[in-house]
Amino acid sequence: MSIRLVPSRVGYDSNIYLVSGEHPMIVDAGTGQDSANIISIIRRASPKPPEMIVATHCHYDHVGGLRDLVDAFGCPAYAGRLDAGYIRDSDPEHTVGNLFQDRVRPVEVNSLAHGDVLDTGDHRFTVLETPGHTPGSICLYEESTGSLISGDTLFLTSYGRTDFAGGSMSAMRSSLGMLRNIDIRELFPGHGSTCERYSPGYLDRVLEMAGV
Repeated sequence: MSIRLVPSRVGYDSNIYLVSGEHPMIVDAGTGQDSANIISIIRRASPKPPEMIVATHCHYDHVGGLRDLVDAFGCPAYAGRLDAGYIRDSDPEHTVGNLFQDRVRPVEVNSLAHGDVLDTGDHRFTVLETPGHTPGSICLYEESTGSLISGDTLFLTSYGRTDFAGGSMSAMRSSLGMLRNIDIRELFPGHGSTCERYSPGYLDRVLEMAGV
């Protein structure tokens, strides 16, 4: 399996990942301000067209380009069950589009729940509901490799903000505590550096920072 970071030319775009396999998957879509370039990179990098696009949560910097990618690749989009409606309805408060002086373009989004499995053909990612940054934030965990695509729940040395609409510090603490119980060996966060040799010590420091 390969999880590839798709580079964006927009500095505040989320990290966008292309996951290879018999059924390739894209995770997150950026703001949409560099969609043409991102679509071109994905087309060159993936032998097969992506078959699904997953949003780790509903914020504009992760889903502003979702409609562009769905239109380009003709594949379904997914998000956590408590965030999917905010994307479908282009809710300006919960998607924080107003902070970017823009609006998420409405797009049909299927709901994912805790324990759902996304199969790329080579590997199976389990959906973990990790509220805190948003009500419907999710992480994707691949047990055989210990790979965690963590959205804005967990970064290499910190965790996501909880002061946006729908955010909750108590929920964030619970979510981070749950991640303590899984074997994370590779971390692919929503922003910042990836880590292919993740150590439990990283998470311990984040948990201490969060007061868990």
